[in-house]
Amino acid sequence: MSSLKVGSVVSGEVILVEENVAYVGVGGKSEGRIYLDHFTSDKNVKSLKDLIKVGDQVKVQIQQMGDVIMLSRLELEEKERRDKVIRKIMNRKPFIAQCTGKNKDGDFVLNKDGVNLLLPANYVDLDPEFNADSLIGTETKVMFAKTETDERGRSRIVVTRKQVQYNEERRAREEEFNSINVGDVLTGTVARITEFGAFIKFNSVEGLCHLSEVSHYHIKSVSECLEVGQTVQVKVIKKTESKLHLSIKALEKTPWELFLSNHKVGDTLECTIVKKSDKYMLCSPERDVIGILNQSDYSWNRDDDFAGTVEEGSKVTLQITYIDKEKNKMTLSKKHLEYNPWQDTHIKLHEVVTGTVERFTNTGAIIKVGNVEGFLPNKDASEDHKTAQEVLKIGDVINAQVTAVNPQRWLLTLSIRSIEEAKTREYVDKYIQENVSSDSSLADLFKEEEE
Repeated sequence: MSSLKVGSVVSGEVILVEENVAYVGVGGKSEGRIYLDHFTSDKNVKSLKDLIKVGDQVKVQIQQMGDVIMLSRLELEEKERRDKVIRKIMNRKPFIAQCTGKNKDGDFVLNKDGVNLLLPANYVDLDPEFNADSLIGTETKVMFAKTETDERGRSRIVVTRKQVQYNEERRAREEEFNSINVGDVLTGTVARITEFGAFIKFNSVEGLCHLSEVSHYHIKSVSECLEVGQTVQVKVIKKTESKLHLSIKALEKTPWELFLSNHKVGDTLECTIVKKSDKYMLCSPERDVIGILNQSDYSWNRDDDFAGTVEEGSKVTLQITYIDKEKNKMTLSKKHLEYNPWQDTHIKLHEVVTGTVERFTNTGAIIKVGNVEGFLPNKDASEDHKTAQEVLKIGDVINAQVTAVNPQRWLLTLSIRSIEEAKTREYVDKYIQENVSSDSSLADLFKEEEE
């Protein structure tokens, strides 16, 4: 009896059980008395006989010493219930608890099977904008986080709701990720934009669409094509153990495909000159579509200084003359949109033509013959080796013989001297035939003329 004191926890044998009270041996000849409302807090129990019987061993706590030793199991029951709950929740599996309110520190108080739990405010939700107060009065899913001691030295159980969400999201991500295959076409939302690409989110999984896969067009920034929150369709082009590589442009036609679906050889286009060189120009009729305008296609007139009249950025109307669909190449022409005077001209070599003196150059004269221009070199302007400007003037109408002609090259070369030489030969031949005897020489003829 001397070893017993208030607060001691002892095991004893049930000696007698009545409806509302039981007697328990607590050591030696000592016995204690325990009433129903001190044996259990369960209000549904109406009789101790429903819980214990004579001979049972029960653990009790001494509440009062005196002529009668008063016993209780309420604190032990609470501890047993608490220990049972702790053992159950410490397996780190999610469980449901009731949120009953908040404490003075702003943390939330939950109850699980009569055991109070602490849900710190920073353990509530993954979304920082979530209204945590909406949890009060509702059941929510949480899991064990840790045990800690409060400022009064009492042990308390800390739970987390955020970790449950994280685990569920991770599980959902894994399931969704495993269901996605290379080649799949998915619809997602632009979650984030970086310098190197855009992250596209589906249900729980995100993938990267690199800058080079955003568009067929040349872009410097993803923001030129996409914005956060935009819904896009993408194709999975690569999958590693943990990453998805996506492409938007793989589902779109290239600039060339779009262009070729609407244009053909012979079409007339307005193009922008994007580059000039000595022998060609690169021209763009549409964004990222380039055609080549060769020098030979500037004009039918080889002397036309078209290149000197335009700069990069200038607009020019051109015609498509050739398309290579496999190599995405095409040639353009300016001259094919212009009148070619040579197509109606049929001048032949050695033919004598009539023309008008248009202008002079250092090396000869330009003669207009019909709708085309020919060149009369100084050496062919006269028999006496005078220049064209010395024997002709602008506006003179002359006869000249064609010494060279090439309509494809707009080439026409003329000679007055050849006509004069021909006339001289004709005169000499005729004179010889009429005045020279069979035994006279040509030297004799000229001697006679001198006399």
